Amino acid sequence: MGQFVPMQKINKLAIFDIDGTLRIDGVVPENVVVGLKHIQQIGYNTTVSTGRGYIRAKEALGENFNVAISSDALIILEHGTKITDRDGKILFANYFQQNEIEHIVDFTKANEEIVKLLWFNPPDVSKKVQVWVLDPKHLPEEVAKRGHYADVFTCSYDQLKERLLAQPLSNATAKLKEYIKVNNLKLHFTRSEINTLFQDGNMEFVRNIANKAEAVNYIEKYFNIQTEDILIAGNAINDVEMLNLEAGKRILVGNSETLKTVLGYISKPEKTITVGDPEELGLYLQKM
Repeated sequence: MGQFVPMQKINKLAIFDIDGTLRIDGVVPENVVVGLKHIQQIGYNTTVSTGRGYIRAKEALGENFNVAISSDALIILEHGTKITDRDGKILFANYFQQNEIEHIVDFTKANEEIVKLLWFNPPDVSKKVQVWVLDPKHLPEEVAKRGHYADVFTCSYDQLKERLLAQPLSNATAKLKEYIKVNNLKLHFTRSEINTLFQDGNMEFVRNIANKAEAVNYIEKYFNIQTEDILIAGNAINDVEMLNLEAGKRILVGNSETLKTVLGYISKPEKTITVGDPEELGLYLQKM
């Protein structure tokens, strides 16, 4: 993750996934807001680790963005492939290689019967998400649905490949068609160094040397913070690596089915705190 001299000392750090952890049904509950403020009062800096890009993370947290993310904190984005400060300045990014981009497009083409669209975050984190649809007849529908946060376009597979190769990218996501029901599954490609994560109706393409745990390790060294002084909370398959770290507190959020599935990937489930939903997480934080 790079060589650097620690910039400053943070005594305690709490790192949260957003969707399903801090947020439920599109809302950050008041219990979560109160809980975040409480742990900040007892010495924690707080931040997020998400599969979203910077703009979409800000949108998801809304008015609570500056509550969830302390002023000096770093943000883990795009499944750990990108790290920024609170203002969106990139400190680290793990970009796809050319053969990996080619593999993503070829895989999408070979499986287009299950893929609804493909999106990716441009290297400039302030820019809109880029959303590609193959069939031009679906363009108006997707523009109406996503135009407020995304640039929606259509082109051939060859043109898509050229567009992707023309810029450094660290993450791509295929939105699966509604009849594909796969969740909390992780697969590794053999043709290139890519992992695919299935969750929330999406198939995420991520380099297998990049994940949220590696990003947490980067931040740990950046701030010269001790592992036992870190709290980590997540709810899905893309949180497993960071939930397997030897953190002081590891919290898995989710219903019984989610807990059963994700705990199967956790190396020490007996050391993992479980709560049912973000509301319960907020209450737990308030009692710390």
